[in-house]
Amino acid sequence: MEDAPSTRAVTMLYVADVARARDFYRQLLGREPTMDAGSYAEFTWGNLVLGLRARDNARRQFGARVAPSPGTVAQQITVEVDDADAVLARARAHGAELVQRPTDQPWGMRAASFLDLDGHLVEVCTALG
Repeated sequence: MEDAPSTRAVTMLYVADVARARDFYRQLLGREPTMDAGSYAEFTWGNLVLGLRARDNARRQFGARVAPSPGTVAQQITVEVDDADAVLARARAHGAELVQRPTDQPWGMRAASFLDLDGHLVEVCTALG
């Protein structure tokens, strides 16, 4: 079955405070959310969506298994950006924890990783050359 043009792919992050996470990603990505509904906010690029959902709201629907154990990472988000170093600096200025300094990777990307305010692993990368 072929995907319809209106199909969206949503990556959902469960967060403790949607407004705090929304503001963090607004500063990090330099764009406004395309939806902001209290217990949910999202940022959209074409058919790709980053959704920020209140952890308590998700627990009511799915039970306690929706949040990773403290101190563990259950997923990674990778975002291609114009300047990985600058995005990492903005993330750190807004409270992100450094995981990997910007490094030129053999697959042709400069990549850096951090934990966002809710402990999600985020990698930002920029094409080299």
